[in-house]
Amino acid sequence: MNKSRKSALRLSAAAVLSFTVTSAVVNILLPYLLTGDAHTIIENPERLSQPSQVLALTGILSLFLLILIGLGAFWLYRFFGEAYYGPYGVARWAVFGALLALLLKLPDWLASEGLWLVVKYAIWILSPFIAFFLARWLIPLKRRNG
Repeated sequence: MNKSRKSALRLSAAAVLSFTVTSAVVNILLPYLLTGDAHTIIENPERLSQPSQVLALTGILSLFLLILIGLGAFWLYRFFGEAYYGPYGVARWAVFGALLALLLKLPDWLASEGLWLVVKYAIWILSPFIAFFLARWLIPLKRRNG
């Protein structure tokens, strides 16, 4: 996979998809499995039995995810070199998305109120950078010859 706009879209989609799936597991599936009560994750689960509500939610989320994929593809194509593309690139961006989702949830698991609020915001601000460099460390860049 060479550097192109289409490749950038694929890489961005891999990152957004892994972020979305990891966030859904951490924020929706795990709390439901731990409590067995849908009210812990959805205030009024009966609203999801209405098709119009489900369609509206699906449409809004799809539009939001497409905007994220487009923004990510722009940044990838504009600012990242050829070494970030290819099959290792797809895996690296997918790992980045999963790590970002976990790092954004980490302060909720560790920090409570009060003085920890500073730590919580610091982790939120630094999490994209930490996720990027961890993903790059886990799946190193492959330099292309020529």
